[in-house]
Parts: sequence; structure tokens; C-alpha cells
Amino acid sequence: MAFDLIKYLTDNAITHSISEHGAINIPDDLDLADNKYVTALPENLTVGGKLCLSGTHITELPENLKVGGDIGLYRTKITSLSGGLRVGRDLDLSETQITTLPRNLVVNGRLNLRGSQVTILPDGLMVGDWLDLCDTQITILPNYFTCSSLYLDPEHFSNVVFRKNCGNNNRTIFAVRANETFYIAAGYFYGLIEQFEDAVDRKYSGETAEAYKQAGRDCLDGLKEKLSTKPQ
Repeated sequence: MAFDLIKYLTDNAITHSISEHGAINIPDDLDLADNKYVTALPENLTVGGKLCLSGTHITELPENLKVGGDIGLYRTKITSLSGGLRVGRDLDLSETQITTLPRNLVVNGRLNLRGSQVTILPDGLMVGDWLDLCDTQITILPNYFTCSSLYLDPEHFSNVVFRKNCGNNNRTIFAVRANETFYIAAGYFYGLIEQFEDAVDRKYSGETAEAYKQAGRDCLDGLKEKLSTKPQ
């Protein structure tokens, strides 16, 4: 049985409007989580709040979809995203079957790809908050991408250098290169080496601080050496 979104909205007293061209506008949230009948949504859909599709059978998002809040696609059968997609807040693609992302994808909040089948990140990816790449098939970072925090399994990446057992929490830290700039990632921290050392000095002192900062420098030097010897 095909899913009828307008009937669903009406039956559940969800505020919405329909333009003369048939475009549906929902000013608040649309929660369709675990609805087994949802396999597709109509084109030109606008959701002002969150759009939750986790656990549905949807395989692709409609053209001209606009979402002001989060998009939740956890454990769906989604295989692709439309080009030019802009997400107002978070995009959760964890444990999905998606393998690629569109170029110039913009996610204003967090992008969760943990456990997905994504194998490569597109150049121009823009993430306003954290980017989670753990448990994916990705092995190389693109030259150009932005995020405020970065989580990944560093031993699986060819253009990442890392050190384990750093600081009081035995954290794994790593260095990456993005947008022609070198960054250090340590938990939620993601920034330049100078910013990393300032952050360490605010929390640690003495030999502990120096060892932590040296680990960051070693990551940076190791990455520069690795990239300089990489075949062109």
C-alpha cells in the first residue's frame, strides 16, 4: 500500500498547507520513525522542524526537499541524496546503506556517518558541527572539507597520522590536512597546533602538558613527512 502523506497529516492533525502546485509545507516536525509504509515522499516537500525517517523503508529523498531542523535516517535503506541538499541542523545517516554523498553537501549541524557504507567523502563538504566517520569504509579524507570536530578510526586512513594514550584520558589524537591547512583532532577539539597547545596548557601542566603537546607536534610532523613522500 502506497504511503499517502496528505492523508497521514490530516488523520494525525498535523498542521500543513498545500500550494496550488501541490507542494506540501509542514511548519513543525514530521516524525515518521518506524513507519513501515513509508517508502517515498513527494517532491517539493518543506518541513520547518525535524524530519525523522529512521527505521522506515525509504530509499531516497525527494527532489527539492527543504528541512529547517534535523533529518534522521538512522537504519533506513537510503542509497543516495539529491545534489544541493542543505540541512538546517543535523543529518543522521548512521547504519544506512548509502555509499556516496553529493558534492557540496551542506549540513549546518552534525553529520553522523557512523556504521554507514560510505566509501568516500566529496570535496566541498561543509559540516557546521561534528563529523563522525567511525566504522565506515572511508580510507582517505578529501582535500577540501570543513567541520568543527572530527571523529574517525585513524589507523584506517592513509592521510592521517595519530598517537595513542595521550593525556590523562589516554586519548588518541591525530593530524589531518584540509583546505591546505593542518589540524589536530583530540576528542571534541579540532584546530590548529597553536590552539591545541593552548588548550593543553589550560588543562595540564609540567611534564604531562609537554608530553601531550609533543604528541601533537609528532602527529603534525609525521603527516607533513607522509604527504611530502606521497607519489604524485
